[in-house]
Amino acid sequence: MFTRPDNWNQLSPLERRKARLDAWQNAPVPFASPQAEANYKERIERLRKIYDMEPHDRPIADLFLGVNEYVVRRKGIQGKDMVYNHEKLREPLLEFHNEFQPDVSVAPLPYPGKVMDILGYKSYIWGGQRLPDHLTIQAVEGEYMTGDEYKEFAADPTNFWMKKYLPRVMPTLAPLAMLTEFPRVSENVDIIDLMVPFGLPPFQAMLKTLMEAGDELMKMLAVVGQTGAMIAGAGFPGMGFNIAKTPFDYLGDTVRGTKGILTDMYRRPNDLLAACEAYVPVLINAIVNASDRNGAPSVLYVLHKGADGFMSQAQFEKFYWPTWKQCMMALYEEGITSYLFIEGSYNNRLENLAEMPAKSLVCHFDKTDMRRVKEVLSDKFIIAGNVPASLMAAGTTDEVRAYCDNLVDLFSDVPAYIMAHGCYFENTTDEKLRAFMDSVKK
Repeated sequence: MFTRPDNWNQLSPLERRKARLDAWQNAPVPFASPQAEANYKERIERLRKIYDMEPHDRPIADLFLGVNEYVVRRKGIQGKDMVYNHEKLREPLLEFHNEFQPDVSVAPLPYPGKVMDILGYKSYIWGGQRLPDHLTIQAVEGEYMTGDEYKEFAADPTNFWMKKYLPRVMPTLAPLAMLTEFPRVSENVDIIDLMVPFGLPPFQAMLKTLMEAGDELMKMLAVVGQTGAMIAGAGFPGMGFNIAKTPFDYLGDTVRGTKGILTDMYRRPNDLLAACEAYVPVLINAIVNASDRNGAPSVLYVLHKGADGFMSQAQFEKFYWPTWKQCMMALYEEGITSYLFIEGSYNNRLENLAEMPAKSLVCHFDKTDMRRVKEVLSDKFIIAGNVPASLMAAGTTDEVRAYCDNLVDLFSDVPAYIMAHGCYFENTTDEKLRAFMDSVKK
């Protein structure tokens, strides 16, 4: 948990950023040995200097957002295990860290399979459910908000989410539609409407199901949390993240679907813009509260539909960028660093990113021209990327080594660079991983 100092309101955005990073860096860790403690402090100090864009001895090689699944698949773990059998991941993860000694910790995302089963979650399928056991998870888009419902969403996103979206995407939660609108509960007579659903059998059954799901989640978090603590205790820090998307991507990925939102830019542009604007304060409040609650100093934006291949520059500047920038600026004011996982190409968007204040962003690139990235952004932001997943999967060790060496040379004179993969992959070899990791140690 992050506790704001008493003078928080007098601090500048960069002073607030420092306070959050200080709390993250100095969080207590039960170390396995004095050597593990020394290794941890050396690694986290290097990472902190990179985040502060201060002089440091070398870049780091960050396996996060790349090799997450391979680190356990190399020991026979299947996709189903990453969804249901989280205890099976511990030994492969500890063995990987001890063998490879990465600069920062790495692990697959902890998908809560049993919880998703209980809730009847419809927007994904996964291994052990509707996918074969060797696969992990796959998004399945659906239209969970119709075009006619934009105005209802924009009027009250939270109410729409709770009473319309959640029941549609998780049928177990259908009784949520019975709830009254909470802001109208202001007089004693309103207590009747507030409490009626809680006395009805369908709602009570839903609450029992939610408690069952909560119990299963706590079991999973206990296993995952213990594994994470053991990795940290062995000497490997990790940058804490909360995960978010842009207002446009939340609407497009989650409620309208790709086809829906891309046609909405033509058929319902004003409704779409109003919905994105309405989402901004909801997202800002949610991310700030999460960062205060769990102490994560950064928010990871998983960027989808703003890439060069999805929309024109004019469309980006009309529909995507303004509300996203509002969110990032508000988080910057709160001292939260935005980590941008930029999937696809952003060759046409670099000047937009350059509008943000210095040190407000970590820009992690997938397929963008890294020479232009250096030219436009490297004096203001931490740069990460962009070793191709295809190269890690199908290239030779020498090709990986050469690509990484070129990146190290290219960014050798910038304030802060992180060697990173362009996106996730499942298959590679230990030799290619070592070439990737060793590239920054010359």
